[in-house]
Amino acid sequence: MQRIPKRSLKQPPASRRACSGFTYIGVLIMVAVMGVMLSSLATIWHNVQQREKEQQLLFIGKQFSRAINAYYQNSPGGANQFPKKLEDLLQDRRYPMTKRYLRKIFRDPITGDAEWGLLKGADSGIIGVYSLSDIAPLKTSNFGNGYGQLEGKKHYSEWQFMYANASGNMPFTPTAAPAATTSSPAGNAAPPASPPPAYSAPPPQPPPKDPTPDQRKQFLCQIMRSNDARICSAMVTKFGNAAGATCIASANARYNACTTSSDNTGMPPLAVQY
Repeated sequence: MQRIPKRSLKQPPASRRACSGFTYIGVLIMVAVMGVMLSSLATIWHNVQQREKEQQLLFIGKQFSRAINAYYQNSPGGANQFPKKLEDLLQDRRYPMTKRYLRKIFRDPITGDAEWGLLKGADSGIIGVYSLSDIAPLKTSNFGNGYGQLEGKKHYSEWQFMYANASGNMPFTPTAAPAATTSSPAGNAAPPASPPPAYSAPPPQPPPKDPTPDQRKQFLCQIMRSNDARICSAMVTKFGNAAGATCIASANARYNACTTSSDNTGMPPLAVQY
């Protein structure tokens, strides 16, 4: 009987070893491809979720904008006021009967919190809200009517939803503010301080009973113009003349865009500091 060498029992033929090597490499390639595919699917799924949250943010922002506008337009006694807090939109306590403009304070779909950034006018009333997220949005264009001011923004915190996407009509005019008094040593009279300018605009003229679309648009432009003037005046008091001049320049640009644009797209934001 012929004896089989021990080496041939322990070691497979060369062809079998080569086949096993190719199989191992194939498994590694398959694992790598599956990892890339899973990573791509995760990225796609994340983008889909983020785009859904963006749509929710746009919807919620519009609800806040409409509610603030309704609160302002329904001010009793003809003295238009903005809400002092968001809860005022849930129940307008200026009326004896229950009057609501929102059914709830929505959560920010980006952060998941009920806390919002607040845009305030000169009277500390809330004129708009914005997200507190600094994440970069996926959507930067093609917002449609009423959202032109969101074009090209780099953070969700720059998506500002104001009570009306319209601005003022006539250029703002500066009026003198009360002169400031300063104390100085006796014999060295201090020169009179030049008062910071306060910006004002003509009060909005109420539209006719049955206004045309152009008349309604003009009225909304006048409302925003008047509010922008108050904000710019507050900017002068808090940050100085340079900030006020920048604010008023942007306010005039907003007014021009409002009166010349057919759909109010591309409305520039008001240049404000906080």
